[in-house]
Amino acid sequence: MIDLSKKLVLLDRDGVLNEAAGDYVTTAEELIVLVGALRGMAALTAAGIRIGICTNQGGIERGRYDTATLARIHRKLRDEANRFGARIERIVSCDSCRDSHPWRKPNPGMLLDQAAYFQTDLAGVPFVGDNIIDIEAARAAGAEPVLVETGKGRQMAAQYKDKLEGVLRYPNLEEAVKDWLK
Repeated sequence: MIDLSKKLVLLDRDGVLNEAAGDYVTTAEELIVLVGALRGMAALTAAGIRIGICTNQGGIERGRYDTATLARIHRKLRDEANRFGARIERIVSCDSCRDSHPWRKPNPGMLLDQAAYFQTDLAGVPFVGDNIIDIEAARAAGAEPVLVETGKGRQMAAQYKDKLEGVLRYPNLEEAVKDWLK
């Protein structure tokens, strides 16, 4: 059950906030932010709810882009969000492509780090993703898993029906936020 009294929502990035461009978004120019995601984040901000992002970025370890480029991509994301009246308070990323890394989803490390930063436990805090690994990370961290059908979400919903029982599902972030704030 979603608990917004903690005033926190955690989000995956690729496929939730922006179009998933192939394997990786490797430049700021490739980042195409979804308008519905911007509206959803703006509604959260207007309601006094803080926004944190947890994103796997194994392309850094694979040499596809570097941390300076990732910083430019995230600056563009924040700038576009700000123009819509949304505030992204904190973005954490896992630059490793090794599944054993404690921060790499489906492991809960990034979400637990956000919990420490925001000084709250994650029970009832939604973690919105478009991939089964997001759902698994939310469960492992004690957060409330939410699947959106943008990005890989529709494919994941069809492929992992048995693993998604009881998981809240929405067409996109904007629709999820509308439901939570009504």
